[in-house]
Amino acid sequence: MGPPRKGTLGFVELEMKAAGLSDYGVSLENPNSAAIATGAGIFARRAEDPAYAVCAVLAHPAPGLLDVVTAKQELPMPPKIGGEQVRGFSLWLAKAVLNGRGSEFIDLAKTNLLR
Repeated sequence: MGPPRKGTLGFVELEMKAAGLSDYGVSLENPNSAAIATGAGIFARRAEDPAYAVCAVLAHPAPGLLDVVTAKQELPMPPKIGGEQVRGFSLWLAKAVLNGRGSEFIDLAKTNLLR
């Protein structure tokens, strides 16, 4: 199964950043929703190998859960980016750099801009 993955409540963390807030209380250790669903008797697959997992869930005759593993810093693009979001995100960036967390911005840039 490998070492535990660090995860996050991604959309909550993104909204906090867009509001200029430091992300607090959004980190998760090894969130495996597929294992939880399977334990509750629900058909589920974790999409670390997307082709296999998606096909397995779609081929299942009943409803199922697909737990998709994504890059922590992956940014979903909103339909419209407003000035308030730019201001808030800039404020988060300044706070992150001042608090010694500038590497988070570098990870964010690598994940979203350098592909």
